Amino acid sequence: MRYFTITKIEKWCAQKNISRLIDALNNLDPEIRKASILCLGSIGDAIATESLEYIWNNDPDPFVRFEANRAIKNIQKIGLDSRIKMEPSFEQVNLQANIS
Repeated sequence: MRYFTITKIEKWCAQKNISRLIDALNNLDPEIRKASILCLGSIGDAIATESLEYIWNNDPDPFVRFEANRAIKNIQKIGLDSRIKMEPSFEQVNLQANIS
């Protein structure tokens, strides 16, 4: 298992490194899990939702579960999903073709 610190969590949060933050959810230290959850909730990327739902339903620490639930609600509120790459609309493609 990797060695996680709050400083690393903060760094990954600033970088929006979702995969590392999700990895930190498996840490034995509840403070590390909570820090990662807080970051994931603030970033608001829906890719973390499944992992957060698992934590919400299974973590032994009630405070960690509480924060996971709050993070899920915040992600739903923000509605951001990095897996979806927005395609240009038909009008934008048509406009670009007419300009050439």
